[in-house]
Amino acid sequence: MSSWIEKIPSFVWILIIVAGIALFIGAIMGGFYLFTHIGGAGSIFMLVCAWGALRVGANTPEIKSSRIGLGILITFFAGMGVALDQTGNFIYNEPLEWIFCPADSELTRDVLHRAVRRGVSVEQNFACVAETDGRVLRTISGWELFFFRFFEYVALGYVLLFLSRSYTKIKGVPQRKKAFRQ
Repeated sequence: MSSWIEKIPSFVWILIIVAGIALFIGAIMGGFYLFTHIGGAGSIFMLVCAWGALRVGANTPEIKSSRIGLGILITFFAGMGVALDQTGNFIYNEPLEWIFCPADSELTRDVLHRAVRRGVSVEQNFACVAETDGRVLRTISGWELFFFRFFEYVALGYVLLFLSRSYTKIKGVPQRKKAFRQ
């Protein structure tokens, strides 16, 4: 007896394989566009991934007692946040405006595309623009943005770690009471 998969003709398999490859490439290109053009997409992705990683990895006894393990986890999270969340979002970019922009100005973001020898380079350009006449008062350099995002994600990593451990304690309390009563 043969399975239904073996009954599929070879030309249909060719279409399935080509469609799979096209979806894979399209997902990579779509993700690249999403992370570089849509503010908040990288932030949401990083929060979901970090929450999952913290729920699985950071609550183990080995990581709880290992400061170097937590350091590696938070540093990796911050590095990935810098790499994937260059655009930020309106919440993450507000402190950027408070720190770097003078009074009576607002933070703006432009996406700069440049064709380079082996592909495309995409840069996020943040600038402080005067609210009255729209002239650029200050441009935030890439290094300033890099260090700002890194420390922002370090702080966010510790907040998520605290919330994850608090959630574990709250979730575990009713189970302990039931076991104690028996």
